[in-house]
Amino acid sequence: MPSKKYVYIYTDGGPEKWAFVVVKDGKIFYEESGIFGISASTSNDDTESEGIFRAIQYAKENPENYILTTDSQAIIAKINGNAANATRNPNIRGIQSILKEFKESQMPVSLTIKWDKRLSNEFMKRADALCKM
Repeated sequence: MPSKKYVYIYTDGGPEKWAFVVVKDGKIFYEESGIFGISASTSNDDTESEGIFRAIQYAKENPENYILTTDSQAIIAKINGNAANATRNPNIRGIQSILKEFKESQMPVSLTIKWDKRLSNEFMKRADALCKM
């Protein structure tokens, strides 16, 4: 039986921007970034969660087997409900809802979220750079 082939997504968030990079067969296939909003109350967690939210929306619209990588352990904890303020960030509930759809889907797709250290590879660096443009 052939092993699953994965598409990789790398996300990041900066002071005002979010970004994600989609990698297929070791090459950047798609990338997207945007401005979260300029506000004194905007935190890095807000932009990190927005990048993950947008990446998961992309994955939902383009069914494949995904491994999504973020450098935010705090957001992963919040998504998994392991943080006291898990609903503080605007997109945590949205992320949880889309992940639930993936788990309940009848399609042969998957989405796994994992952590890796900041700037650990060229694709994490690209997502970081998109947040600074």
